[in-house]
Amino acid sequence: MTDAKKVSTLKKGRNVVCLEILSENQRKEFVRDGSPSSWLEYGEELRDAAEILWSREEDGLKLNATLNRNFEILARESGSGVSKPYMLLAGFALENVLKGMLVARRPEHITSGSLSNDLSTHDIVRLAKKTVGLSLSKQELEFCKSISDAIPYWGRYPIPLRKTQLMPSIALTKGMRKTFLRLFDRLASSLYWDIRDGWDSGIGVQLTKMRSRRYGDVIHEMEPLHK
Repeated sequence: MTDAKKVSTLKKGRNVVCLEILSENQRKEFVRDGSPSSWLEYGEELRDAAEILWSREEDGLKLNATLNRNFEILARESGSGVSKPYMLLAGFALENVLKGMLVARRPEHITSGSLSNDLSTHDIVRLAKKTVGLSLSKQELEFCKSISDAIPYWGRYPIPLRKTQLMPSIALTKGMRKTFLRLFDRLASSLYWDIRDGWDSGIGVQLTKMRSRRYGDVIHEMEPLHK
């Protein structure tokens, strides 16, 4: 082998090593960003954003009227102007916290460097069924079914991908809001207490302790962050 070929082979070998290192670093960055605490944080922000919308509900009330040929009002119907976006945000909030629970218990959902098939969905009911030990009440299940339709369709678009997928949107009620808040708080609290003392991905990415008064935890300023 000539000196030139040796140099070329050596460069190729170095490039392969560099690419492998880069790929592994990207995988660990992916796992770090997809850690359970990240899913929880996103869920909390989405839940809180939905509640900000609700606080302005009266400013967005809509009135729909049915008229006859003489433009006389036959029927009136009022509705919330924030119903669809609230349901969309609620759906995303539950989706995030459920995925966080799944990752917390089975890191292999993300450690390959891509989301597992179980996580590659917006179907809240499906995610809930994959979460070991989780049971939903009748009201919670109905709400999850509704927002599973809201996320890909009527929560953000006027029509679906195909005409055969047309369905009416669901109007948010005070009872549905209470169901969502109770369910979210229950799931988020469960996830928090699962990871409050740290989390290990199994591939070298670890999380230290976390403390939050949101879940009734006590924060000691002098408590060490590491286990």
